[in-house]
Amino acid sequence: MMIRRLALVSGLAVLSAVAFASQAGAQAVPQDVQFGGNITGTCTFTGTTAGTLATTGVNNPWVEASTGTTIGTIGTAGQTTVNCTSGGALSVAAPVRVAAPAAFVDTIKQAVVYDATANAFTSAGAPFDTGGWTKPTTALTIPANTNRVLRVGMITGLNTIGTGAVPSGTYTYRVTLTATPN
Repeated sequence: MMIRRLALVSGLAVLSAVAFASQAGAQAVPQDVQFGGNITGTCTFTGTTAGTLATTGVNNPWVEASTGTTIGTIGTAGQTTVNCTSGGALSVAAPVRVAAPAAFVDTIKQAVVYDATANAFTSAGAPFDTGGWTKPTTALTIPANTNRVLRVGMITGLNTIGTGAVPSGTYTYRVTLTATPN
């Protein structure tokens, strides 16, 4: 009986030693989880309103929307607000005819964008004249995280003063702005 007891105690001692040894020898193993990404800047337009084309009404064959741009006071420039999270550059394309009377000759088409905050312009298309409509074609700089209110003007027709009135009808032109984030 003594041998059995000795065997039982010895067995329990061995099992305990093995069980505790595996726990005592266990080590924490760290594992890092990496995170990464390529975050790009974005530009958004908000508060866009359409412009209104008008004519001088005095035998001049062009229509324009310049009030609000410091260029002129005929028609009303459109407006939009741009914001680029990482800053950006804004360019403009020449006006595109969507609808106009067939008799209207729009050989010259020019768009301008005026940033009153920076007192800066950019333009696209054939310059209407060598005066007020002559503006740079370089992109406007948009600072990071700043709402910039832009006035969008345009003019189209012929620059021949006193050579004919604008035909009556509905006129629709589209000017496209492109904001490219840095």
